[in-house]
Amino acid sequence: MESGMGGEAAEPQNPRFFVAVHVGAGYHAPSNEKALRSAMKRACLAAASILRRGPGHGGCVDAVAAAIQVLEDDPCTNAGRGSNLTEDGKVECDASLMDGQSGAFGAVGAVPGVPNAIQIAALLVKEQIKGSSLLGRIPPMFLVGEGARVWAKYKGIALPVTVIEADQRLVTPKAKAQWKHYKAMLLGAKAETDISSDGNSCNAQQTASMQDSQTQTCDAVEENRAGKSCMLSPLGQDRIMDTVGVICVDTEGRIASGASSGGIALKVSGRVGLAATYGSGCWASVKGPFGAPFIVGSCVTGAGEYLMKGFAARECCVSPSLSQAGPASACMKVLRTVVNDSSQNDTDRSAGILLVQADAPIEVPGNPPKLKAVEIAAAYSSLSFGIGYFGSAMERPKVSILRSTKQQGGNGIDHFEARIDLSTENLP
Repeated sequence: MESGMGGEAAEPQNPRFFVAVHVGAGYHAPSNEKALRSAMKRACLAAASILRRGPGHGGCVDAVAAAIQVLEDDPCTNAGRGSNLTEDGKVECDASLMDGQSGAFGAVGAVPGVPNAIQIAALLVKEQIKGSSLLGRIPPMFLVGEGARVWAKYKGIALPVTVIEADQRLVTPKAKAQWKHYKAMLLGAKAETDISSDGNSCNAQQTASMQDSQTQTCDAVEENRAGKSCMLSPLGQDRIMDTVGVICVDTEGRIASGASSGGIALKVSGRVGLAATYGSGCWASVKGPFGAPFIVGSCVTGAGEYLMKGFAARECCVSPSLSQAGPASACMKVLRTVVNDSSQNDTDRSAGILLVQADAPIEVPGNPPKLKAVEIAAAYSSLSFGIGYFGSAMERPKVSILRSTKQQGGNGIDHFEARIDLSTENLP
């Protein structure tokens, strides 16, 4: 250890940090739980490796992007490789990232041929923080489709030469099998609709085949609660509704959050979902609505259309700043509103919310501020919700697939909450 000659001894920084991740709400098959837990652990460690360097070496934006890239590369998640396929059997991804310090937000929607959509979202955030470019042109915030892919290549992001080449890796056998199953169901449903509307008839073999396909899918999920769509994967496989997400806080209380998704199964090509929508898929801020310091970030996952209408991620961050109820109550309040609205419209009410709220960093004269403690909360109306977290005071990440404790047919919301003191080293 070096010491300054004739000056104060150089003290190690030991940056504090906190990372929270999720792998989507919906139904996570027990057979895939080990792989999902491993993915969350690796995502936490990827973010931690950046945050441990301190605020001058990458920061929260890079940490969020690194963690989400791990999740996108893992075929067990519905993001990047292994994503749900569009109606025509392609991969189109959504992603967004928000920096709480500057308020910069970057997103891509329905982008084809991109293994890591979060890389483009992170670059959009950095371009905004940098400011106006040549001739004062305003940096873009949200790019979609092929235009997003072209922009990323122009900015130096390494991508496969063609979309076809990219899909050879992004489309997994499991995703292809599920797509074929859903496609058969859709064609069967359309045929039945045509029959009933036209008064025509099909042969008995076709009718029996369509009925068997639909019955198999609904029977495969005995746990399915009232109000949930029965369109689960065959043979009790995963049905992950939408996004993966990450929230990172650094030693000085800076925060960022991000989300990435392959979207809902059999989506219309060009559909942009929750993970890319401003205020809906992720949010991060270091100030409350009236300017007072308030460090908070959230990620939201679920069948995006009804969640997008209420700016769910932003509402989860604003709500605790206006009351003393705490992050868990804020999550449950927002989710309860979503569930009630979706039940009136007879839509799938599966959703999950992950929220991190940090105490104001400790201010010591002559030293940079240091993160003290954080609260993490999760609320979900789905059958399961995969979450994990890791802090500088912990020996290893904690990960879990939370499973619903509510009775079948109920409309309840489950939740999880914990407070982590980062000033104590090596918590178990």
